[in-house]
Amino acid sequence: MLIFTVIAYSSLIIAIVSVLFAIKGRYFFYWISAIAIYVFSYIAGFSIGQLTVGLTFIPLTLAVGHSFGWIKNNIHSFMFLCLGMIVGGLLVLYIDNYWLFFPFWIFS
Repeated sequence: MLIFTVIAYSSLIIAIVSVLFAIKGRYFFYWISAIAIYVFSYIAGFSIGQLTVGLTFIPLTLAVGHSFGWIKNNIHSFMFLCLGMIVGGLLVLYIDNYWLFFPFWIFS
């Protein structure tokens, strides 16, 4: 269906653009990027979505770190980036896809 393709690519573009804004210093865009990557992962779930859902946790951890004021320099940013990669990787490897995409399964 064409609409799902449009939604998937739109959310991917939104995720990339919002990460660029967040890197420039507008940290609220990390939240938008995490949601957009999650939507893209769900729609692309039958191909690469199961791998890209792990990428959701990178901007999510950065957003939480900036929201609570835990990130004060580049070393802290790098630590939260690594934490997001580790958490995302572990969840993709060990958690069933039903639980990774749980809120969306309600709508299916």
